[in-house]
Amino acid sequence: MERKGCRLFRSDTAYLLYLHQQKNQPNKEELEKKTEKERRIQTYEEDCHQNGVSCLSRFSRQIGTSDIDMSNACLNSLELLTILNTVKSDHKVGHLDLSGSTMCVKSYKHLCKFLRNNRSLSILKLRNCFIQGEILHALTASLQTSKVEFLDLGNNGVNDSDCETLSKLLTTKTLKELYLSHNRLETRNLRHVGISLAKSRLEMLDLSWNRIRFTGAIEIARGISRNTNLRRLNLSWNGFGFEGCVALSEMLEANNVLTELDLTNNRIHPPALIALIRGITRNSALKVLNLSMNPIPVSYTCFLLGSVLKNSSIQELILKRIVVNDDFLDIVRSVQKTRHVHVEYERCLSVPSLDQQTMSEEVRAPWLFNLDPLNLLFMLKEKNRAQDFFNKINRDGDDVLSYQEFRELFKKAGIPVSQLVLDKIIDFLDKNKDGNIDLSEFLDGDKRIKKITRGQAKETARRESYTKYSRSFRKARIDSQTYRLDIENSQ
Repeated sequence: MERKGCRLFRSDTAYLLYLHQQKNQPNKEELEKKTEKERRIQTYEEDCHQNGVSCLSRFSRQIGTSDIDMSNACLNSLELLTILNTVKSDHKVGHLDLSGSTMCVKSYKHLCKFLRNNRSLSILKLRNCFIQGEILHALTASLQTSKVEFLDLGNNGVNDSDCETLSKLLTTKTLKELYLSHNRLETRNLRHVGISLAKSRLEMLDLSWNRIRFTGAIEIARGISRNTNLRRLNLSWNGFGFEGCVALSEMLEANNVLTELDLTNNRIHPPALIALIRGITRNSALKVLNLSMNPIPVSYTCFLLGSVLKNSSIQELILKRIVVNDDFLDIVRSVQKTRHVHVEYERCLSVPSLDQQTMSEEVRAPWLFNLDPLNLLFMLKEKNRAQDFFNKINRDGDDVLSYQEFRELFKKAGIPVSQLVLDKIIDFLDKNKDGNIDLSEFLDGDKRIKKITRGQAKETARRESYTKYSRSFRKARIDSQTYRLDIENSQ
């Protein structure tokens, strides 16, 4: 046994004991680390005593680590101040979670001051903290000088009035992932958001569980079409519907960087899916598409979803809660012979697929495009006087309008309508609920329809800037008079 300085030891046993003690003795770095943590805990306890708050053992255990998780701790402003004072000089803290804390204005002032001076924090979670209005504005301003790359602002009540602030947040240079799920973004004032999305450096954006539809959906899609950084986009649980899918189709034609798109539960019925397929088949970057929980009938899956697989570069197609048929599975097996494709669906039933002619007749029905029956009736009236229009409908001359006479009116105009459409028209006009519409009821109903139409005209004037959507509507092969979809030329 080699022994250095063996003269210092009386025996081999003494030397072995010395080696054992040296092995178990903590090194200098560990001692300094332990001392640093104890020093920070002592500083935290003194700060709590000075501010008159209790020390949180949950936080004390996390001092010295890179992740600080204080979610659902219901911190008040002084408790938050003591926590931020403790970690402000700790350059190892990279993850801070304050979700679920109902903090006051003072709390956010402390947080904003901390973010302006901190250079190590990269992940910040503030879910369910009531961040909106002036608080969101102050937080956005403080993030401009921070190093935060991941920001979660879910379930904070962010709405359309915060869109101007939100547009500034989207252009934060360091931000890579932004989560805005479970908020209240709708259709108004999203133009600024769309413009900022075109310039954003985000790689992941989550807008799920909002109320984005109509012009809001168009603006979001328009902005993403010019974005060159976004890789993953979650739009699930909104209401994009037909209008949104037409805009998304144009986006996919122009965008060549988006790889994942989640459209779960977005009211995508067959006509909307046909509009979306056009963009999917012309995009080579999209690899993952989620269409779960959308109203796609079993008999349509072979023609529509099969077209997505055969004519695109999709590698993963998620169809949870969607039932497919045997013909669709045959297409899946055929595609898997040439490239790797993963398809997830609810179940398979032996339901025959519709032929193209039958499906064309079904998806062309106007009611699928959410046309209001009252607007449809007012459109047929054109510039005729209400009494002349009444006499035109009243073919049998009995001075009352019946259910059958309304049906004949739409049939003669070449507009097929469902029973639900006629029921809504008669229910609106029939004030005494006897099942027939006399002249006085018709004249009164005409006045009310005009009032509703004037309100909608004002809304239309507000949307005059959305000329691109008008072009999108024409590109989707929609007849402006009948609102019918030409699916033969839409693929």
